[in-house]
Amino acid sequence: MKKHTALALFLTLSLFSCASVERKETEKLSIKTLNEKCKELVGKKVKLSAKYMGWKCPQNCKNPGITRSDTCFVDSSGCIYAEGLAGLDPLIDKGKIISLEALVKEKRGICYLEVLKEDEVR
Repeated sequence: MKKHTALALFLTLSLFSCASVERKETEKLSIKTLNEKCKELVGKKVKLSAKYMGWKCPQNCKNPGITRSDTCFVDSSGCIYAEGLAGLDPLIDKGKIISLEALVKEKRGICYLEVLKEDEVR
């Protein structure tokens, strides 16, 4: 009986440690951090709060050229492109602060996002 209790305790603790790893993968990051750590973040989910710029991306924003309708987000640390429309309207939603969850991707050495979920902050 003690062996079963110990096994159950071990499995329970293992589940909690995995849950904390999942939370860490989706902690909020700045765009600068995303761009600097892109290679290690590729394939991981991240959270970000940034201004949606639609198709009006700053000139210094590197465009990976995924689709013709790529859009971008900016924060005080930089700019990053998102695949397609990111679930937003590039004209109506432009300038809104958006909280998003995204999958980090890379093409031709340029980091970009596949937006999985977005919510308007203001």
